[in-house]
Amino acid sequence: MNGKENFKVLTAEVISVSEHPGAAHTIEIKTKGFIGYKNDSLTIDPRCTFYKDDKQPKTIGIVKPGDTIKATYIIHKGIKVAFNIIVMPVRAN
Repeated sequence: MNGKENFKVLTAEVISVSEHPGAAHTIEIKTKGFIGYKNDSLTIDPRCTFYKDDKQPKTIGIVKPGDTIKATYIIHKGIKVAFNIIVMPVRAN
């Protein structure tokens, strides 16, 4: 990366989490659009940090299908690469 990173943040619902030993992990997500929902995915940078509740770093194992996440990412070679993921608290109805 060239030092001119343009980080963005999105909030999305997790569809699936794929762990690949020795390779980048991926999270399939669903984002809300103008009309309905759109499926997308995030590739996980090896330096990515995961957070939930107590603000202590966790592993990718805390991210489960159905979770709502807030992901900080950058577009790298046309792929969304996540550097920070927060699992959001469940909202009470």
